[in-house]
Amino acid sequence: RTMTMMPTLTFSAPKLRVLILLAALIITLSTRPARAGVLDDNVPREKAKKPKLKPPAELPEVTHKVYLDVVISESEPIKGRITIGLFGKTAPKTVENFRSLCACDKGNGKISGKPLCYEGTTFHRIIPNFMIQGGDITEDNGVGGESIYGGYFDDESFEVPHNKLYILSMANKGPNTNGSQFFINTVKASWLDNKNVVFGMVLAGFEIVDDIEAVGTNEGKPQVEVTIKSSGELPVSS
Repeated sequence: RTMTMMPTLTFSAPKLRVLILLAALIITLSTRPARAGVLDDNVPREKAKKPKLKPPAELPEVTHKVYLDVVISESEPIKGRITIGLFGKTAPKTVENFRSLCACDKGNGKISGKPLCYEGTTFHRIIPNFMIQGGDITEDNGVGGESIYGGYFDDESFEVPHNKLYILSMANKGPNTNGSQFFINTVKASWLDNKNVVFGMVLAGFEIVDDIEAVGTNEGKPQVEVTIKSSGELPVSS
């Protein structure tokens, strides 16, 4: 095999001095320790830390279970049951109010004189992609309502956020004005956190909630009547 010789390189004295100086500068820069806090390039020296995120909220224990049997008055009526779990350890006073209004076991209201009962009332305000609202046991149009305690009662807990669908929350007219009106959200509604008390969630009957939502309007007035025909309490184990 034939070997090929590399050509000999020759430099003049000035060029040789320049090359020697450049080589010396490169060696000096490569061996000089980096100054503290100063990066020699744009590559991070440490792994970026993950941002601290709020852990997802876990829903409280269900201590009571109730139901609402609903009829949507379409040309062919839609009937269905919404089963709801209540968070009695988180908001015991709010839960007892709702449980009793479902069970209809407290007689008539101290102020209105009307039955403290959800049976026969309607979902008077329904807004698609937001919520379904009912529970006005005195006027049935959103301006009334009464709790089993007589009139309004105070906000009890804002522990549970509106960060899931089908959450049960109290409707109000401002701070500490809880009566009998409630709503079930059909989208995450974080803007209601610290304003409305969450005290339960839908356990079954999601499809009937969706059917109710479908007859709502942007103004909130239902296209057809949606009535709670019956309500009551169920064993927690059922």
